[in-house]
Amino acid sequence: MKRQIFSFSLAVALVAIVALPTQVRADALDDLLEEVRTGTIQKSDAAIQREQQFASSSNKGGLLSALQAERASLEARSEVLEDQFTVNDEELNGLRNDKETALGDLNDLFGSLQQVLGEAQANFDTSVISAQFPGRSEALGAISTKLSQSNNLVTATEIESVWQEIFNEMVQQGKVVSFTAPVATASGTRVDQAVTRVGVFNLVGDGKFLTFGTGGIAELPRQPDGQYLGSVSDLQSAGAGSAVSFYVDPTKGTLLGANVERPSLMERVQQGGTVGYVIICMGLVAFSIAVWRLLVLFSVAGAVKRQAKNASSPSSKNPLGRVLQVLKDNPRSDTEALELKLTEQIMKETPKLNKMLMFLKIVAVVAPLMGLLGTVTGMIETFQSITLFGAGDPKLMAGGISQALVTTVLGLCVAIPTVLLHTLASSKAKQVQDVLEEQSAGMVARQVES
Repeated sequence: MKRQIFSFSLAVALVAIVALPTQVRADALDDLLEEVRTGTIQKSDAAIQREQQFASSSNKGGLLSALQAERASLEARSEVLEDQFTVNDEELNGLRNDKETALGDLNDLFGSLQQVLGEAQANFDTSVISAQFPGRSEALGAISTKLSQSNNLVTATEIESVWQEIFNEMVQQGKVVSFTAPVATASGTRVDQAVTRVGVFNLVGDGKFLTFGTGGIAELPRQPDGQYLGSVSDLQSAGAGSAVSFYVDPTKGTLLGANVERPSLMERVQQGGTVGYVIICMGLVAFSIAVWRLLVLFSVAGAVKRQAKNASSPSSKNPLGRVLQVLKDNPRSDTEALELKLTEQIMKETPKLNKMLMFLKIVAVVAPLMGLLGTVTGMIETFQSITLFGAGDPKLMAGGISQALVTTVLGLCVAIPTVLLHTLASSKAKQVQDVLEEQSAGMVARQVES
């Protein structure tokens, strides 16, 4: 009797566990954990009723026998269902084999068709021809989905539509066609406008290059240089049958994207940062001074040349005239005294001729050093970025190194013309100085002869 009571209690406990709610809801995992720890999870109403029924029943043995009989009935039913499942599974496998046998060579056809559909759909998703013929990729996707389902067969019409779309793609690649389509502008609005498709390479509209993707046709957020945009305007304004020059991207957008991402001149200058701006300011100042000194020296050289032709009437407005004035003011001086006075006057004129030329020389030396300073600081920032983000992204390193080298380029761009201008100005000043010394030596010689 004790064994029967224990068996019945175990059965009641199993029923109570099965009767527990299948999903326990708690506000948080902590609340659930606390409920498990404190044992506050309540039994279901059905389990409580079964326990009460068993406790109040006077015939506990009969109730236990009924439950055991119910369990045996369910187990027998489970065995029958398992046998029926086995029979149904064998029958289903036989039907599948019969289907495969009936299909025969169609399996190879459907396999090849599935592969062609995948390649064509991937090509149509990115092809600019889909901008003119929308919905092609979706249609092929529907056929591919139908092929993947074992209980459906594609029709001959659907198979023909696949090669028709592929043939249309081949034909459209050699055409330049204009059509109207919605275009997303750079401001975010979508407007209908005339779009020109150049084969499978480019889309243009409203004098701008366009791009095609999953979101449809959109303007490039940043357009290439003016020469490329000029070819777009020529293409759209050209009449039927006329020939125009147009920049075609054979990579279907790769070269165009690289050209668009290329920084402009001002962006390159901005990459140089503070050091770059300092170098540019130095270059502008040096260029202004060099031009000013060249104009002054060429003017002085012309005046000296005219004065040499009229040595009897010295003028105080040019260096040679002031040197000749020394001879005129000292007609009876001895040779040594006259030579000293002429040398003194030439020494007074020399600083005026070489004015600001030393500054040009300093700029020509300092500009490359400033560029090197900017390069070093830029490389330091690049290595700091590598330390923080790693070296897995080559674009991060290339961008930092490119910015670091901008200052070196700016320094050389300032130093090279400054050296040339300094050399030209120095040679012109030396030429005028040689004329003064030559005339001075001639005057001393004439004084000795007289």
